[in-house]
Amino acid sequence: MAGDGYSRLVSGLKILLPLTALGLLSTVFMLSETREVREDLPFADVRLGENGLSEGVLRPTFAGASEDGDMIAFVAQTARPVGEGLGSVIAEDVRARIDIVTGGTITFRSDTATMAEPEGQAHLEGGVVIVSSSGYRVETEKLTAGMDRIYAETPGEVRGEGPPGRFVAGRMVLQAEEPEGDVRLRFTDGVKLIYLPASD
Repeated sequence: MAGDGYSRLVSGLKILLPLTALGLLSTVFMLSETREVREDLPFADVRLGENGLSEGVLRPTFAGASEDGDMIAFVAQTARPVGEGLGSVIAEDVRARIDIVTGGTITFRSDTATMAEPEGQAHLEGGVVIVSSSGYRVETEKLTAGMDRIYAETPGEVRGEGPPGRFVAGRMVLQAEEPEGDVRLRFTDGVKLIYLPASD
């Protein structure tokens, strides 16, 4: 009798154990499938370019100061390294602000900019707008600006308006006249001015 009971137990286990194993495997596959279809996992937001994976930084800030204490800051929407060397990046949707230690501010904006920190320069391109607290607003396509000193220069034509009126010039230069001197905007290379007298 004991032998019959043992035989029945063995026969039952031969059926039960494979079914249990199959159930466990099914559970593992179901759990695995559930993990793969989840879309809310906290992965980093990474851009894929034409050549595969690319590195980038959201809302980077590049800040410095001139020897005289003028504060200079560049802020971009995104930036990514360019070239094999260190210190140069391409930034998009760029804003810059200069707080002059003797008073006044100057702001820049552009669609893109190459920030060459080893050279201490930013090369702005596309929809460049320069605004000064003295009342000038200037538009151009390209501008080279200092990142650690007050200096900016356009290689080509600028259009703008200011206290004298509307104007077009072949070139614009922004710089301090001398150490600790006044900061001036200079327009050269064929300036055309439409004088607009101040209204009473």
